[in-house]
Amino acid sequence: MTPELAILGAVAIPVAGAAGVAACGRAPNLREAVTLVAAPLLFLAVATLVGPVLAGARPSLRLFEIIPGLPITFAVEPLGLLFALVASSLWIASAVFSIGYMRGNNEAHQTRFFVCFALALAATMGIAFAGNLITLYLFYEALTLVTYPLVTHHGDEAARRGGRLYLGLLLGTSIMLLLPAVIA
Repeated sequence: MTPELAILGAVAIPVAGAAGVAACGRAPNLREAVTLVAAPLLFLAVATLVGPVLAGARPSLRLFEIIPGLPITFAVEPLGLLFALVASSLWIASAVFSIGYMRGNNEAHQTRFFVCFALALAATMGIAFAGNLITLYLFYEALTLVTYPLVTHHGDEAARRGGRLYLGLLLGTSIMLLLPAVIA
């Protein structure tokens, strides 16, 4: 696998996993099998980048330009790779734990939980490999939005109140502080 394909895979595998989980939502065993396959595939995609980065390479991938001169781009550097390795390995462990927890407690909306969890990993990979500030900002905002359903998962008033606070703090500070800094 080329480094560019591994970078693309690191973002695309969790998105494909989320789509697979959503498609298999009515079949819990299949839904969870998709999660348990996607998680190690993500780790393997990220792990293939270790060799080139240790050899001194800085693999990158430019997807497209939002406007001329403002691309969505990924670049793998050592600290971002370490972050991606930790996050992708933790997805494996947390998937096993959360399957047992969700089933053991007969939690509602399990499919939504696993879809949002996979999308959160996709956003995390985008953050880890962001090649510029606009890519970082967009994936940070995506992470905020896809984790909101995880924060409000229980669906009671306390969870909704916590979710509103979560969105208010993260979106408010990023729009008022981070976005102007990125623009500047």
